[in-house]
Amino acid sequence: MAIWSTYRIAGALDVDRLVDSVETLVATHDALRVRIVERPDGLLHQQVRDVPERKSLVAVQKVLSRSEEQFERYVRHVTASEKGRYWDPEAFPFRFRLLEYGPTVHALLTGFSHFAVDGIGSDILMRDLKRLYVASTARGTSAGQPRRSFVESAARQAVARARRSRGTAAVPAFPAVPPLTQFDLPTPPPQEGGVCSRQSIFSLSGDELGTLRRLVRLNGCTEFQWILAAFAATVFRFTRQDRLKVSVPVNLRTAADHDVAGMYVLSIPVLINRPGSQDGNPVFPKAVGAALLRTIATYQKADPERIEAAMATAGERWGARFLEDLSVNYTRSSFSSRSSAQLGWSEYAPQVDYAIRGAGLRVFSFPDALDFHAVLDSAVFSHDSVSDLVNSLRKNLTSATDGWGTASAHLTEGDVTPLRDATGAVVVSANLRKIERALLRHPSVRTAAVERKMADDGGTYLRAEVEVRDEMTEESVRDYLMTVGSGSSQTLAPRVIRVLHGALRGAAVTHPGCGKEELA
Repeated sequence: MAIWSTYRIAGALDVDRLVDSVETLVATHDALRVRIVERPDGLLHQQVRDVPERKSLVAVQKVLSRSEEQFERYVRHVTASEKGRYWDPEAFPFRFRLLEYGPTVHALLTGFSHFAVDGIGSDILMRDLKRLYVASTARGTSAGQPRRSFVESAARQAVARARRSRGTAAVPAFPAVPPLTQFDLPTPPPQEGGVCSRQSIFSLSGDELGTLRRLVRLNGCTEFQWILAAFAATVFRFTRQDRLKVSVPVNLRTAADHDVAGMYVLSIPVLINRPGSQDGNPVFPKAVGAALLRTIATYQKADPERIEAAMATAGERWGARFLEDLSVNYTRSSFSSRSSAQLGWSEYAPQVDYAIRGAGLRVFSFPDALDFHAVLDSAVFSHDSVSDLVNSLRKNLTSATDGWGTASAHLTEGDVTPLRDATGAVVVSANLRKIERALLRHPSVRTAAVERKMADDGGTYLRAEVEVRDEMTEESVRDYLMTVGSGSSQTLAPRVIRVLHGALRGAAVTHPGCGKEELA
């Protein structure tokens, strides 16, 4: 994974001074010289290297094109190719590539690996690169200002996090985590050429942006919380589930590290409940903000790996592999305007296909604009459903919350059985007939029956009785169904599976929270 940007540089460019500026940038930001190495004990750690040779800093290429339009098409092609390349963790975590159409038209491609740099760090680096180049043009030198060390900063944060986690409460229980998002939509036709994603790009500025930011102030939340709440309210229209799991990147920089380029971002899953009649939409953004803050606090107090393992275990109790299939990535630019963020250069927009499960939203916030890039799974969303979702999102972003539609709408008909937690909230839905048919397709299965049962806590779960021909266990049945379910979200693995070996009746596997099972 990497952060790629492509900029069109209009006007005369001194290539040697640009390379000088890149060399100074790499020397002053140690994150650009980091590599991941494995110690003898098997643990990974970061190692800082010297600045690489000058000739390897920027790849310069003259492009012969009949027109500037043809040059731009070539730039988009190169950018898409770069995004698809594997990034070796042993390599330096940056790539600069300069394409020259003529003396006054260049395109600069920049790539920063997520091994070392996050989105905020990329913003810092590109801002510094412009400053260095402008300064070198004015003074003839390209001297960088001293920077705090990213590696030292990361080490201090790790020590502080370990100190906070000692003596704190254990990782909290996650009893009703949806393992995946079940979009209830008609199956779309396959995309031409095997394209994985459908995309939509739109912007809010002028009166629309003013309306959104006025609503943010009136509702007492942040801009990001408002966007996250609007996104969740939109997704609720396309699913029967009453709880969503939305991954958001959280910046763990301290105040002292605000200007340090590096990788400080951690993606965390936030659980968001559909607003009920007792709270309603007017307080929904605040409820979403509270859920976000609780999640951040949990990750600050305990080991993130233990939290993620506990959440995945809780999610898979509901019969499906744990997926991060909803995400909102929000970046607030430090530049004064959208045009300034592009360093005085206009930005190319290459068409890149993304492999995605579910739906993702990328948001860039500027003082004068909000840019949105929605990427959706083409195996789930048709062209019409993408338009419906994006139009609904845009309406929610710029309207009062009492007008938000969070009730499920346009859902397909089918034999769907909701599975609820102890509060009555729908966590997932299952198609019992699909599960039975999936079981019967297995060559070792003779008969299969699936039913919904009531748990001791008032929730519901699935129970299956399966007769098999050979030595097949409850766990192998569950693994088989979870593998099949990766291609069909309503084909879930029952929480209780009773395996019958021919005339012998086997024992049932019962998970905590289920009703009691009688052994035959």
